[in-house]
Amino acid sequence: MSSRRIRRIVVHCSAGPASQRAADIIAYHTRPVSRGGRGWKAAGYHYIVEADGTVVEAVGEEGVANGARGFNQDSIHICYTGGVDARGKAADTRTPAQKAALARLIAGIRKRRGALPAAGHRDLSPDRNGDGRITPDEWIKQCPCFDARAEYG
Repeated sequence: MSSRRIRRIVVHCSAGPASQRAADIIAYHTRPVSRGGRGWKAAGYHYIVEADGTVVEAVGEEGVANGARGFNQDSIHICYTGGVDARGKAADTRTPAQKAALARLIAGIRKRRGALPAAGHRDLSPDRNGDGRITPDEWIKQCPCFDARAEYG
């Protein structure tokens, strides 16, 4: 069984065009900073869902991905390509194929690992006013540009 204790599934967007390829995202995350990358040891996501619904495993579930600081050791991170409109503004740009693939992927993870809650990256923002809720004015970023908690619970 698993050696890593998983507590949640975190959904992300790539904050780029839906046409992005998983390989390009992985390369960007792991390329040295001196060559224009992030310089991370591992990609930011366990899985990346491309516009056509293709699911690419970027980091095995037992590995730690760099999806959200403070939430990497105990989370599985899933990213869909897209999340911005033609003007570069945050938008839910998921294709029907991505929506279906995300639902299947999350269901499969839960079948293997139990009834894990799902949240969007934005839902991990700090509760700045201490009221026990993360509200839009507290989001560090809008990722994944839709309400992942409502959709995937």
